[in-house]
Amino acid sequence: MLSVAAGLVPGSVMAQDSGPKLTIGGTTYTKYLWGNQRDQGALYNFSTVPGEGYGDNGIGTELELLLNAKISPQVEVNGRIHSRFNQNFWTNFGGFGGNAAGPCIAGDCGEFDPRSNQYIKLRGMSVTLRPGYLIDSALIGATDLGQFDPFVIGRVRYIDRDNAAAIMVQGSNLDRKITWDAARISLPRLWAGPGFSTGAFHARDAAYGFQAKYTPTEMFDVGGIFQYANDQEVRAEDTNLDDGRDLTPRYRNGVGGLKAGLHMGSWLDVRAAAYTSYSNADPILTPKSFGVGGYSAVLAGHHTDQTYMLNASLNDPLDVGLSLNFQLFSIGSDYVAVMASRREADVLLTEGHDGSFAFPGPSNASYGSYSGNPTRIGYGGWSSESQQVATINVDNDFTDFDEPFAETAIGWKGATANPVYTNGALEVGGEYSFITYNTNWQAYGSADKALGDSQYPGTELDSGVGHNYRTAYQPFQDKKTHLIALRAKYVVDVLKGIDVFGKFKYIHENDKRMNDPRFLPYQQGACGGGIAACDNSLVNEYSAGNSTSGLYGNPNVITNSQGDSGYQFKPFDNLADDDRVLDYTTFTAGAGYQFTDDLYLSASYSKFFADLLDGNTAFQAYGNHEMASGKHNKNQILVKARYILSGVEFGLEGQYAFGTFRPDFGDGYVVQYADDTIAADHKVAVGSRGFTGRNGGWNSLEERNFDHMRVKAFMKAQF
Repeated sequence: MLSVAAGLVPGSVMAQDSGPKLTIGGTTYTKYLWGNQRDQGALYNFSTVPGEGYGDNGIGTELELLLNAKISPQVEVNGRIHSRFNQNFWTNFGGFGGNAAGPCIAGDCGEFDPRSNQYIKLRGMSVTLRPGYLIDSALIGATDLGQFDPFVIGRVRYIDRDNAAAIMVQGSNLDRKITWDAARISLPRLWAGPGFSTGAFHARDAAYGFQAKYTPTEMFDVGGIFQYANDQEVRAEDTNLDDGRDLTPRYRNGVGGLKAGLHMGSWLDVRAAAYTSYSNADPILTPKSFGVGGYSAVLAGHHTDQTYMLNASLNDPLDVGLSLNFQLFSIGSDYVAVMASRREADVLLTEGHDGSFAFPGPSNASYGSYSGNPTRIGYGGWSSESQQVATINVDNDFTDFDEPFAETAIGWKGATANPVYTNGALEVGGEYSFITYNTNWQAYGSADKALGDSQYPGTELDSGVGHNYRTAYQPFQDKKTHLIALRAKYVVDVLKGIDVFGKFKYIHENDKRMNDPRFLPYQQGACGGGIAACDNSLVNEYSAGNSTSGLYGNPNVITNSQGDSGYQFKPFDNLADDDRVLDYTTFTAGAGYQFTDDLYLSASYSKFFADLLDGNTAFQAYGNHEMASGKHNKNQILVKARYILSGVEFGLEGQYAFGTFRPDFGDGYVVQYADDTIAADHKVAVGSRGFTGRNGGWNSLEERNFDHMRVKAFMKAQF
């Protein structure tokens, strides 16, 4: 790359202002991670990508060279040569050694794998053309897609922001009253389709986008956007190679949107948008269904749906410092935009759930009722508030605990009001949101199908304290959410001024889940109580041949080590067995001070209370996750620092999270006591109380105490 650029810019020409110019800059970024989880899989706190690893300990450095070549007033070349952290720890000592035959975790592949050999990679390469006629510009190469719409085509960061590659043309007419963009974007083969794949033949797979905006006056604008994604495979039936081979569609996705804005000076701004989507996955070339809790970036089968948004902002209309932001929204349950923003966008006004509880288990563990499934992000979770994105293909991979946290908003509908008051050094903001869901249904909204024949990927499914960030679907849902928040900050006129800030947040969430007795797994009386075995022949069918008994099987009668006999867990014989009620309260108070022109320090304390009923042992968090019913009491201390020294920036965030979880799983079963095997597999004390679920996992009944410390520090030098 450097040799090519040097060839483009001869030394005798570079000195001339009118000739080509090559500018080389860059950034070096060193990160330090320390935490008491003692994980060293990679230099990121979190990843779900197999083989990529995650960790909270280690030091690593990456280098980014930024290249800009202005060949002429009409042609500009940009590129980046970038190393990545991945597993490039300082302790790799340059990346030598390693085991090429083993899995690459914690840098043990050494020089044999780019994840641990300090590789340099070409990224962000693009050529921009400005011919001066017909169009304003054309870009060929890498782009972050940020000029489009996060509901349709948006930022899709995957390690780097500009991984997308496109041919993009921009233009304008009528003195820029009309602007437009057109693009052909190569589909990311790693995730942009059913089952997180675009299939075997990916070289021709692409999304095509077009948007236009008309602004006749400063007070009004109207526009539209369209995207069509086409994932194709080689037609297997075409065996005649003499005339080439035909292609057949694997997955197609079309999204169209209309948008309008009314801008009444500085005091009123109103924006409205409506979108419709079409998603069609071939039932032969892609999964026909995902069962209960399957994984995919898009739905199976054929779906259409709509999304509607209305935003209004009143900017201090009474001239007293009080402004109001308001939003109405409805995101369809079957709305699919494969190129919508996966993170780095926030499509809703509400601050949503907290990243502090982002996975089903009390310690943020997914599938934590089974051995070998510890939490990845840790008990502290992410320390940031959440951002909502209009896709189930949410991406929080390759993040640290201090980075923004994204959650899916597919299926959400409701309203948010956000008043903001400012008066001198005081700023106070509030929020009330009411959210109900287009995914409120029974048996996925289709009672004539088996639960295992679902076209909706449930992912982690919706259990636990928070909102499992990429879970939009569960088989039974009847859910409502109320969210109240109050935020304030004030500059105390002492010394140079002390920043004081605080926050209060309350969420009440109620989900009846199954609300029709015809969906109960067995007929009344199938389990008679006491030590009588359940009659599993009394299956209850909600439609011909379909029953929930495959998901909620009856318990066995067992005798525990104390000689007590009864059911292994409560039979699912009541609609209340899977009810979820959450009362979630958090408080934050903190202060910051600019000690010098270069140094700023802040400290804060947060308290989280969660009183949760999340079903009993009959429901047992779908049988796959740690149950979280009970009382959660979490504390979080954060210390932040920022120091600037002549072009070098230092930053630090340290967190100490500690708290307790007191489980309450109801009654109707016999308590079991951990034997040596259970104790070893689940890291609990021998003889501690719990129960084994219908799928074999273990849930402890003992109070749990958490103590989680972690630090992230960095040095960033630009040159």
